[in-house]
Amino acid sequence: MAVRIRRLLSPVTLLLCGLTVCPATAAAQDDTIGTDGYVHVAPNGTVLGVDPYYPTDGNGGYDVSHYDVTLSYDPANRFLNARTVIRAVTTQRLSRFDLDLRGLTVSGVLVDGVPAAFSRAKEHELVVTPRTELAEGTEFVVTVVYCGRPQAEYTPRGWTGWRPSVTGGAFAAGAPHSATTWFPVNDTTADKATFRVTATVPTGWTAVSNGVRESATGTTVTWAENTPIAPSATMIGIDRYTVRESTIADTPVFDAFAPGANTALSAELPAVVTFLSTRLGPFPYPSAGGLYVPDRLGYAHPAQGRPVFGAGTDESAFVRAVAAQWWGNKLAIKMWKDQPLPESFARYLGWLWDEHRHGADLEQRYRAAVAAAGPAFWARKLSDPGRGREFSVSDKGVLMVHALRKHIGDEKFFTVLREFPEINDNWNQGWHDWELYTAAVADMDLKPFYAAWVDGTTAPTAFVG
Repeated sequence: MAVRIRRLLSPVTLLLCGLTVCPATAAAQDDTIGTDGYVHVAPNGTVLGVDPYYPTDGNGGYDVSHYDVTLSYDPANRFLNARTVIRAVTTQRLSRFDLDLRGLTVSGVLVDGVPAAFSRAKEHELVVTPRTELAEGTEFVVTVVYCGRPQAEYTPRGWTGWRPSVTGGAFAAGAPHSATTWFPVNDTTADKATFRVTATVPTGWTAVSNGVRESATGTTVTWAENTPIAPSATMIGIDRYTVRESTIADTPVFDAFAPGANTALSAELPAVVTFLSTRLGPFPYPSAGGLYVPDRLGYAHPAQGRPVFGAGTDESAFVRAVAAQWWGNKLAIKMWKDQPLPESFARYLGWLWDEHRHGADLEQRYRAAVAAAGPAFWARKLSDPGRGREFSVSDKGVLMVHALRKHIGDEKFFTVLREFPEINDNWNQGWHDWELYTAAVADMDLKPFYAAWVDGTTAPTAFVG
C-alpha cells in the first residue's frame, strides 16, 4: 500500500525556492529505473518504442492520475513560485524515475512525504531517486517545489509554453510542448491525467486555466479539469482579464479577454458549437470558452475546453480550434507523427462550417486545390511528415479527408467523422487504428487509398475522384 503525504509543504516553504539538494542514495539497479522517454506498446503487445520525433518526451515506469499545481506569479518581475503535487501509480519497480521540466530552479522533492534525491539531466529531465524503492503497482505522491522565470520554447510554428504577453501578463499554451515550461509533468499525450491549478496573482489580476473554476477568493483562484487531459492540451493565462460568462445549451462558457484582445470572434462560439454538435455529438467537456490575447500567435491553440486565440486568429482558425475539442482532445494522438490525422479532420470540419454558414462549394474548393498542387505539395507524407512538420501538412490532409468522403460515400464518411472520436473518448489513437476502423465501417479494402493518400509522396491520381 502506498504511503500518502500527510503534510504538504507550507505556503512559506513554497515561496522560499532555494538550491537545497537532498543527498544522493545508493546506485539503483537498471531494471528498477524508469525509462527516459515514453515507450509505446500496441494493443497486440508489439513494442512501438519511443516517439521517433521526440524520443525523450515522457517517461516510463509510472502512470500519472492527477496534477495539482499551486503557484504565485509576479508579473512585474516575471517570476514564478510553485509547487506541483503529482499522484501516480508505478508500472514497474522504481528506485529512480524522471519527470519533464524545462529550466526553473527546483528546491525540493518529496516522494510520499519523504525527501528524495534529485538532479537535472539533458534538456528537460528532473531525475528523482526516492529514499526507498517503490514496488510495482504502488500508488505514490511526488511533490516538487520550484521557482524562476519560465522560458518559452521555439518551434517551427513559433513560440510555445510560458511566454510574457504584450499586456504585461503571461500565458502558457502550445504543442508539441508547453506544460514542461511551468510544471513538472510526464510529457506524453499517452499519459492523460486530471488537472488542478490554484494561482495567486496581484490585485487586479486573475488567472484562467482549463476546466471549471472551483473557487475564487481575493486574488487566488482554483481551476479544475476533471476530464483527463494531455500535457500539450493544458493552458494558463494571467492578466487583467475582462470576463464574460454565459451558456451554450447546458454547457457553461467562460471567456477571458486580455486588454486589447479581439472580442468579435467569441460571438461565433454558440453557433460553431451548435453546428459541430450536430456532426460530432455533444460538446465533450463540462466547460467551454476561450482565452483571447492581443499577441500575434503562430496558430490558435486548441487547449482542452478553452482554446487560446491571438490577434491574428480568423474564423477558419477559430472553428478548427473548436473542432479539435473532438478531433484532437477527446480523441488524442499516440505519437506526434499521428498529429496530421486529427488536424486534417478538424480542418475539414472548418470546411463543413464554411459550407453551412457561407454556402461554400466544397467540391469546387477541393478540385481547385488539387489542380494547384505541385510535386512539392504531394511529396509530404501525411503518416510521417517529420519532426517539426507535424502541423504543416493539414492542407494536404484536408484534401485526403474530402477524397475519403467521395470514395466511401457520405453515409459511411459521416459515421467515421462522428464515431471515431466518440468510441475513442479519452483514448489515444494513430493512423493504423484509424485505417482499420475506417475500412471496417466502409466495408471496403482501403489499403490502396491509404497507400496513395496517407503514405504516398506523389499525386494520388487514382483516388482524386
